[in-house]
Amino acid sequence: MKAKQTTDTVTVFQTPVPFVALFYGLMLLWTAGTLPLVYLKFRQGGFQGDWLYAAMIGFFYFYTWFWAMGLFYAISLDSEGRVVLRSFRRRLEISAMQIRAIEGSRFSGGFGFIRLKLPRESGYLFCYRRNKELDEIIEGIRKINPLLKTVRI
Repeated sequence: MKAKQTTDTVTVFQTPVPFVALFYGLMLLWTAGTLPLVYLKFRQGGFQGDWLYAAMIGFFYFYTWFWAMGLFYAISLDSEGRVVLRSFRRRLEISAMQIRAIEGSRFSGGFGFIRLKLPRESGYLFCYRRNKELDEIIEGIRKINPLLKTVRI
């Protein structure tokens, strides 16, 4: 009796590290540049010593970084239709059938983000530019999920 050999092909797209580093570097510069200004405004009585304003501004910074760490930098599609999205905050595994829509970047050449509409949320994938691997993944999802809506792809 011969054992079945299965070849599980996986197509992977990963955003180049310099592009991701540039994005988070700009976020860090924005935070480091604005936080001291907010602190000085608070110390000079700009918010009249009200700690509620400080809590609201702190929540804004926290939520911005929390959301930014959830941006996906890699996507993969295997032959069974499983899509794996990776970010610094989490790893999400879903079926290609669960993706309702894919919206490309508003900028030419695919620069920016690709939006994936998932069952309970939307995921954003860093996209420096469209390439062969990313096109194969999108085409593979289209084949598996004929009801998929695509915009600017």
